[in-house]
This record gives sequence, structure tokens and C-alpha cells, in this order.
Amino acid sequence: MKGPILIADTDEHFRDSLKKILADQYPLIIVESPLQALKIVGEKRKPSLILMGIDESETDEGDNIFAAIRKQEPDILLIALGDRTAENDAIEAVRLGATGYMIKPLNTSEVLSIAAKHAGG
Repeated sequence: MKGPILIADTDEHFRDSLKKILADQYPLIIVESPLQALKIVGEKRKPSLILMGIDESETDEGDNIFAAIRKQEPDILLIALGDRTAENDAIEAVRLGATGYMIKPLNTSEVLSIAAKHAGG
């Protein structure tokens, strides 16, 4: 069985929107920041898909969270989420370890398609 989807974003309304899209079909772990997501990765029931905002993407030690997650769990699908003004940050997140990125606001069918391919219930 594949792991849950981990949603990590500082925007409460955005987290709630993703929860409404995904909660009926997939197990979710929802946290308020990318730093909290890093703490989840590596636990007994690791996520199979991470949807993570690109804001606040550094650890307390200054390491990039995308790179830290990739180092811990190289097989997790890790999607960086940003708005149009942060497109360069999203590209940098991919360079550091994100599998890909999506621009907010997200397309519901695209989110469901990624979840169907990479997460399980």
C-alpha cells in the first residue's frame, strides 16, 4: 500500500483547498510548514507524494528542505508549489530536489491526476 499524501504549506486556505480536493479519495497528512514536512519524512508511514509550498524552505541549519527530503527519501514524489511571482524559486526547488512544480492556484484535475498516479488509499 502506498503512503499518504503530505500537504505542507504555510497558507491555511490553500491547505484547506487541497484537503477538499483530496480527502475523499486519499489519506492525508497536513502540516503548516515545509519544516514540519521534513520531520514527517522518514517516519514509519512515510508519504508517497508531497505537495509542498516553496516558502520557508530552509531548515534551522540553513539547508534547503527540498534537498534534505531528497537525501532522506530519494523515491518520494516531491512537488514544489508556488505562485507566478515565485516561479524562479520553484525552478530552484527542482534543482535542489523537487520532482516538479505547480503554480498556484492549482488545477483540480491536475492535482487529482498526480494523486491517482502516485498516491494510494
